Amino acid sequence: MLIASNAFISIMSTWKLIQRRCYDLLSYKYSLLVILIAFTCIFIGTVHFGEVWLIWSKEKYEAVFHSFNDNILGKSFQKKLCQHVPIDVVYTWVNGSDPAFLHSLQKHVPIADLNARASRFSDKDELRYSLRSLEMYAPWVRHVYIVTNGQIPSWLDMDNPRVTLITHEDIFLNKSDLPTFSSPAIESHIHRIPGVSDKFLYFNDDVMLGAEVWPEDFITQAGGQKIYLAWWVPDCSEICPWAWVGDGSCDYACNTTLCEFDGGDCQTTDIPIDSEIMEEYDDNDYPYKYFLDSRENNNELKLLSILRNKNIIRSSQKNTPIITSQYNLSNTTFKPIRTFQNLKNSSSKELQIRGIKINDKEDYKSMRNLKAIYSKFFNASGKIAYRIKRLKRYRNIMNAAQSNNSAKFDKFAYPNQWKRNVRGLDTYAESLLYVNKIYNAVYGLERRRVPAHMPHLIDKWIVNSMQEKFKLEFKKTSSHKVRDPEDMQFGFSYFYFLSSEKRRMPVGEIFDIFDTDKSRTWSDREIRTLLSRLYPLPLDYNLVMEFENEIINCSRRTDLPEAVNVPSGERYLDSTLPIVSKELISNCESISKKMQSKFGKTSRYPHEIIKAGKNEIFEMLTSNVSLTVQLLDEIRRDQKKFICLNDDIDPLRHSENEIVRALLNDFYRSLYPLRSTFELPLQYRNRFSHLHELLEWRANRAKARNLLLCLLALLLMLTFYHVFYHHIRRLCRTREFSTFLV
Repeated sequence: MLIASNAFISIMSTWKLIQRRCYDLLSYKYSLLVILIAFTCIFIGTVHFGEVWLIWSKEKYEAVFHSFNDNILGKSFQKKLCQHVPIDVVYTWVNGSDPAFLHSLQKHVPIADLNARASRFSDKDELRYSLRSLEMYAPWVRHVYIVTNGQIPSWLDMDNPRVTLITHEDIFLNKSDLPTFSSPAIESHIHRIPGVSDKFLYFNDDVMLGAEVWPEDFITQAGGQKIYLAWWVPDCSEICPWAWVGDGSCDYACNTTLCEFDGGDCQTTDIPIDSEIMEEYDDNDYPYKYFLDSRENNNELKLLSILRNKNIIRSSQKNTPIITSQYNLSNTTFKPIRTFQNLKNSSSKELQIRGIKINDKEDYKSMRNLKAIYSKFFNASGKIAYRIKRLKRYRNIMNAAQSNNSAKFDKFAYPNQWKRNVRGLDTYAESLLYVNKIYNAVYGLERRRVPAHMPHLIDKWIVNSMQEKFKLEFKKTSSHKVRDPEDMQFGFSYFYFLSSEKRRMPVGEIFDIFDTDKSRTWSDREIRTLLSRLYPLPLDYNLVMEFENEIINCSRRTDLPEAVNVPSGERYLDSTLPIVSKELISNCESISKKMQSKFGKTSRYPHEIIKAGKNEIFEMLTSNVSLTVQLLDEIRRDQKKFICLNDDIDPLRHSENEIVRALLNDFYRSLYPLRSTFELPLQYRNRFSHLHELLEWRANRAKARNLLLCLLALLLMLTFYHVFYHHIRRLCRTREFSTFLV
């Protein structure tokens, strides 16, 4: 009890001492100021420590600090997003009616260049409605970048923190390529946007969203990148579809430079055919000249002359059909009534019995010398007839598409003659053929499709690898002022690079794939799975025994330490196999070669090919008002995820074009009526139309603000000095002590 009493007295004495010291401190003139400064320092230190702790703990508590609300709306989509991956959106945009743009276009681009027509760059407010659709159906995107030549949309809210305007100077490495008016040149640099996410969505300004879109529409963890492919790449020539190239049979119409010499099928041909000569022939003469241009030897020409002009065999038997060869070449038909398959090995006597008149031994000798040609020609007669039938249908479709004033000419060739070159394809189609030819040389001959007109998910590191591999081609593309037939089309190049790149899988990685229990050894069951994929089914018992014997022999030749912790039940009771470890398989050359040949080459980038058409719609707008109304109503009725309306309006039809633009604007307003956060209020417009003007104004505003702040600081200092002048004098004054006389 005494101890507790003494402790209580000590505590109270200490408390009273602290009180007296606090009162003494508060009695000083500047004590409150010192206390305020002390508490401020303590608060700042606490906040700073808290920030450091948060940064340190973010990796540890990543799930807690996941920013699912880091998006253009600032809302959390944690319940809807399967995974949080920051994805930005990149737009390319130009205002073709800007006087400064038109002046620059006329200055740097020749007037004769058809791709520089001002109508190619006309703006119909698509970007405004595309941003509205983005906010409606993909609000989970993090940020929006708009790549322009410095132009600013009049309605764009430049103070929105979720949108950034990027100029060509910000992304082009070689500034001498500027100014450029080529979309492929600009697209080849968009991955260099400062701060853009590793994976971003690339939108053309005429691409809209028509339904909810999520990252899983573009990429999945299991399947990788989704690649939407639409129509086939245009054929290499009008008389040779790509389906004929590299099919194992020589097609002389495809044995041209444009068609890559039939993919090597005609390597035995001495004189390749010039594509320009083949294209000059008239449709009606095509089959005849098709055969003439084979030019293998004069005997074939002689044979064809016989086939065209005379009946070879006549029969008087009642039930025997006339053996003849009739080719109505003028009407592009091919009608062999009966072949010479049974005549090629006949003797002179047999031919005379069958009704073929042989004048002398020379004729018979010539006939015998042509038997190789007979065999080659008539064995392929069915195939030739089938191909000519296909060719007629193909050319009829081409002619019908050219004569029709429809906006759809295989989706890429335009009906307006001023947009078409000699081959009947626009620059976009020509550039597709250019990239296709380059990729055929690098990755092998393949019939490729064009990526669908929709947003493309781009990985900027894959783009870096692609441009590193095709450095010269992309450098050439970057230097083009307008679209060029030798452009590396961005989407087509990117997706086929992604899908065509391969890598060599090491034996150890293949071993791990079949080691399903992760025991670092193969069980008999796992070996059975390997064999079922290595050999055709049903498995031959001899192949199984051969494989097991190779493992046994390799285990005897290789001195390897035994694997530890081998699970029980790895071997069957009657199994004679040793422990099959990764080291054993890696050192067994015969098995490694089999595995490498079967599984060694795999895709570098996981991807999934999807045939387009279900979730996207791509249409061409023409100057035909009735067709435009019908087209827009069809889109309203069947609204898909991705909508792209491309411009094919005839610039000479001004009155119809105004109606079409009004219809298009009404269509967009019907689908996207609500103003997005990227837009200014309707009564406001941007003061500046070019970014350099805005930046100059902002710099002047910053200078004026800084000057004003300096003046305010000076005024406050003067006010403080005059208010506390006497107090300052009193503090600075030295005390004088009076002297006393003694």
